[in-house]
Amino acid sequence: MRALKIRIRADGLVTERTVDLDRDLTYDQLFMLLNINPETVVALLEGHPVPADDLVEAKDLEIVRVVSSG
Repeated sequence: MRALKIRIRADGLVTERTVDLDRDLTYDQLFMLLNINPETVVALLEGHPVPADDLVEAKDLEIVRVVSSG
């Protein structure tokens, strides 16, 4: 099992979460695990966007909301 520290940026706020991964997941699967609609966010790995179907790497991960709620 590996711990993944995630920053989630939405509506000007940044929250941090740690997720324990016991298997390989894609970023889309990670979004679902976090109850995040994958169509509303982009994953940034070390500041660079990554495809949602890539496997999650335990590095500096940030999830940024790209769709406004209102």
